[in-house]
Amino acid sequence: MRSIHRLDESAAKITRQQAIEITKKFLEQHHSVSGASADLREGKWFVTMCVGMSKSDTRQVRIDANTGKMLDYT
Repeated sequence: MRSIHRLDESAAKITRQQAIEITKKFLEQHHSVSGASADLREGKWFVTMCVGMSKSDTRQVRIDANTGKMLDYT
């Protein structure tokens, strides 16, 4: 079983709210978005948002917690 290393948010240069805003701006280019959750793991923010009309359709974006650069999304 893989261990997930969670970081203290104060160690990240990018705040939870900034990571959510970066994700929202990216996803709003092609989707309507609502709701958001963000977890800091291994130096990356994992931000999940609902897209479209269905609350079950979500996208996850990984944001570098130090630079704010978007790493990928699914």
